[in-house]
Amino acid sequence: MKKRSKKRQVISTKQVYDWQTTTIDLILRLKVSKEPMKGKTYQYNTRSDGVRKVYTNSDELTEYGNCGILNPNKFSIINLYINGVLQPPNTYNVVEGRLTLNTNDAPIEGAPIILQYIALYQ
Repeated sequence: MKKRSKKRQVISTKQVYDWQTTTIDLILRLKVSKEPMKGKTYQYNTRSDGVRKVYTNSDELTEYGNCGILNPNKFSIINLYINGVLQPPNTYNVVEGRLTLNTNDAPIEGAPIILQYIALYQ
């Protein structure tokens, strides 16, 4: 018969994850307006040259509007569409006058780039 080894087994790890589930009852009092919210939309339009990932007011296609790249802090929602596809917010950065794409590659040449601004108010 073989003798069993009394050696211990050890597992080494850098991180340990744990999950916990809780339930909380909340009582909320909200004032809801019967009036629908109002809104305004603006958009900045340009086309990709297939190389650049930074666009400015001077790149705007003015036949579709001439507002430029507006201050994002003055709007409720900002959406970026490249070639008709909505882009995740972590793939771009907007400051007044400048749109920067945080991607490895530039969009394909000729792809439309539309920066949509939505302002909601009562």
